[in-house]
Amino acid sequence: MKKAVTIRFPAPLPAEISCPICEGNRCIVCKKTGKIKITVDAKVPIQRSLIIQYVVENVKDIAYELSRQYGLTQEVETEDMFTIGNATYELVKVSSLGGVVWIANRVDELESPRYFKSISDLQNFRRMSNEQ
Repeated sequence: MKKAVTIRFPAPLPAEISCPICEGNRCIVCKKTGKIKITVDAKVPIQRSLIIQYVVENVKDIAYELSRQYGLTQEVETEDMFTIGNATYELVKVSSLGGVVWIANRVDELESPRYFKSISDLQNFRRMSNEQ
């Protein structure tokens, strides 16, 4: 299993930067000029776990940028937590280009999830369950 991914950082090329080794004090790396010419993209190995952590912490911003650049993307979010009798449910809303579906997962006990393709079906489930 791979532990790291190489990420390419886009930059305008070719570029000239101050020498990071001597910080402009003229070493043999920069051939005593204090500057280094860059002609290739910077590539840095980054651990996959750090990439995943970044995605988890910034999922809303990432989803916004994906939508802005490539069109509508799916969105999954917990919309509500509600109780019907002694049962507690988490309501997950899944939005995509094809429409919306709601999934009611019981969180206090093992039970098959319930799927709703329309808001009226979901409201009927909540209303009828509350009447029982």
